[in-house]
Amino acid sequence: MTHSILTQIRNIRRAARLAGLSLLSLVSMVACTGVERVAPPTQRTPSYLALEAYSGRVLYTGNPNELRPIGMLTNVATALVVIDWINARHIDTGRILVVPASACRWPQTNLLHLRPGDRISLRDALHSAIMWDDSACAATLAYACGSTIDPSDPETAFVNQMNQMARTIGMRSTWFKGSSGAIITQSDTHDIAKLGMYAMLKPSFRSICSLRSYVASVNGTRTVTIINSNNMLSTPGVEGVRAARSTTAGACLILSATRQSVKLRNPRTGKLETYPQRLLIVVLGAHSSESRYKIANLLLRDSWKAWEEWLESDDYSNPNKFITLPR
Repeated sequence: MTHSILTQIRNIRRAARLAGLSLLSLVSMVACTGVERVAPPTQRTPSYLALEAYSGRVLYTGNPNELRPIGMLTNVATALVVIDWINARHIDTGRILVVPASACRWPQTNLLHLRPGDRISLRDALHSAIMWDDSACAATLAYACGSTIDPSDPETAFVNQMNQMARTIGMRSTWFKGSSGAIITQSDTHDIAKLGMYAMLKPSFRSICSLRSYVASVNGTRTVTIINSNNMLSTPGVEGVRAARSTTAGACLILSATRQSVKLRNPRTGKLETYPQRLLIVVLGAHSSESRYKIANLLLRDSWKAWEEWLESDDYSNPNKFITLPR
């Protein structure tokens, strides 16, 4: 699946070159005055980025290279490493995990109120880590996966895997410090966009992050209803990815939205072919959940328009404003 989508990305870019399409000089521009007005003058300006994910075409940015704490967006990386582990080793997601003491260090983000020795399925822990700001489930997943690499130091072994994945997908500014957002990691919008792009290549991740709610079970006796923290799932076209908020990181968001496919000429065959369209939006450091969603809604509205203008333009002046995953 990864190969076919990345091939589509390259085909779109080749098709654009042959067609003489424009790369508008939008990357260095502010998205719109409405976006800039979201944060009051006394607040630090958020970072944001919007791109069309299949082509990698960057549409809008603001403070894109500024390193910021990313809070529980770290859980996206944790979940992806775990999903890759599950797929590589054909692990049953019904496997029962025992919660280690180290996972219960942060009571405020232990949202299932887990205690050392509690039992939870891998599936339920993965849902909780992805859908809301749960550090305990993320740490439990990391311990289970890391123990298969280095039983003497599972956390370090797992975090090393997170950073290896980051390098593999081209995240150049990010070095993960821990397996959940309870331990501060900094990143920028370009790296988080790559993380979001990689996440949406995973069918199991897409399935979980699109859920509005999910019922998890602890010890087989206690159930907890998890409500997805991404309030934009009710917005037409939106399919995920992750909303997070913390004192250090502020309100953050990775958002994915799709719409009807577009026809472009395949440069290899000369025939029109159908390609999917997906917007990926990243917001870091918004001062409130409300402002985070205002920024995302404005970018969602205006980015599709900018994408259409780029496809229709005949001034292909800057071929370098793309964000793509390595082959």
